[in-house]
Amino acid sequence: MIQSYSSLATLSAPFEASLEAVIVIDEVDRIVYANPAACRITGYRLDELLGADAYATMPQQAREAMHEAIRRHEATQAPGTIMRGSSVLTRPSGEEFEIEYTAALLMLNGRCLVSVMFHDVTEMQRMARKIEALSEIASMVAFAESLETTLGKLAQSVVRATGTVACGVCLVDEKGEFRVWGSYGLPNDPQAEAQWKEAVQRGARMPNVDSVRERRTLIHADARTKLLNDPAYEPIHPILRDAAWDTVVSVPMMYRKNAIGALNVFYPRGKSPGQMEIAFLTAIAGQAAIAVENSRLFVEAKEKAILEERQRLARELHDSVSQALYGIALGARTARALVDRDPAQAVEPLDYVLSLADAGLAEMRALIFELRPETLETEGLLPALTKQIDSVRARHGLEIQTEWCDEPDFSFEIKETVYRIAQESLNNIVKHAKARRVDLRLSCGDDEIALEVSDDGVGFASEETFPGHLGLRSMRERAMRLGGTLLVESAPSQGTHIRAYIPRSNGTS
Repeated sequence: MIQSYSSLATLSAPFEASLEAVIVIDEVDRIVYANPAACRITGYRLDELLGADAYATMPQQAREAMHEAIRRHEATQAPGTIMRGSSVLTRPSGEEFEIEYTAALLMLNGRCLVSVMFHDVTEMQRMARKIEALSEIASMVAFAESLETTLGKLAQSVVRATGTVACGVCLVDEKGEFRVWGSYGLPNDPQAEAQWKEAVQRGARMPNVDSVRERRTLIHADARTKLLNDPAYEPIHPILRDAAWDTVVSVPMMYRKNAIGALNVFYPRGKSPGQMEIAFLTAIAGQAAIAVENSRLFVEAKEKAILEERQRLARELHDSVSQALYGIALGARTARALVDRDPAQAVEPLDYVLSLADAGLAEMRALIFELRPETLETEGLLPALTKQIDSVRARHGLEIQTEWCDEPDFSFEIKETVYRIAQESLNNIVKHAKARRVDLRLSCGDDEIALEVSDDGVGFASEETFPGHLGLRSMRERAMRLGGTLLVESAPSQGTHIRAYIPRSNGTS
């Protein structure tokens, strides 16, 4: 075939020593030239390439995508324009690999040929996916959702980055038993769980038990085959027969020298990880361990915040409602003593009792509203904030200036977070700031809602960790849980300025 183009051999001389693969394709999509690099990269001999369909080594999906890219290029680009892109080829072994290519028209002996230069970018793309996965996972860990959701997404990122079959994250509970907290590509139904429990009762063990006990990465080659030959695993044999994996890699999740679980990655038949991939999985296991610890710390902080809130409500009840009840009882006894002796004199203590009852009722309603702001759900964020501010004005005599946007079109969860941050800010001002004036501003964009609370109080030396300021830490954690941020600016005698930014794009709206 190549001899039919006498000038092609002369033109192809510079390509013979090139490290880039070069092929030339004729008008009917047949390969009429291939340099040695093309043979080396594709795995085909020269005689297998020459005369072959140029698209035959592409998987069907990649072939269709290439035809579409060519049609789009011809429709939108001027003749002679170089075409660049990426695609996938298949070697004789069936292994797929990724390429980046450059294609250009070549006029030769009055014929229109296409010259294509390409190189293998499989490892580079794989590394890019791993870097992207690490970035995504670090972000997930920093702004964690529930632990199950976070570890499930982490498992999904591992599978996508490595091209493996499945991934599961197991944690060790207080009894030393293993439980899957997040997975991707593994059976996730009650029947599969029941089958596994039955296998465990027969003596079956998860492949990660030894990895956790020995605190080292273990590669279980031919694991599926071995489990199929073990009677203890008979209840899960139907699942194993249909599984596309054969090797399991178990990486211990280490936190402060303790193995708290394992990352299990399931590889397809004929594939196992190299040292670089083991290093990547070790880094992922470390991120998973941090996610678990973050979840534990969040629960601990939440419990502390609940305790602090209970103590605050107890103080509020003692300082206001209980004292009002004591006053009511005292006034009622006085009125009772006067009723028989001088009924006219009983009017004054009875009026006192009524005024205390009204004040106590108002205080109790305010405390109940703080616990469950029903206005927030039924009327919206602005009415709820207005009621909260009116309550603070009435109870503590603060001058509060507000600047509102319109009622924001955000999810209830976002609105509640903004409301709770505003509520905690006002509580902190009442308890600590000794302020006379507060400015509260709410601004709403398409993608973000911003809350600013400023006071003219005594201020404090603000630090990032807010030592001794549980309320500020709680506010920051609320914001971070929805992917937002909370900034605090303060100095002694300079007041305090709090700014909270909560985005819409956090999966909650």
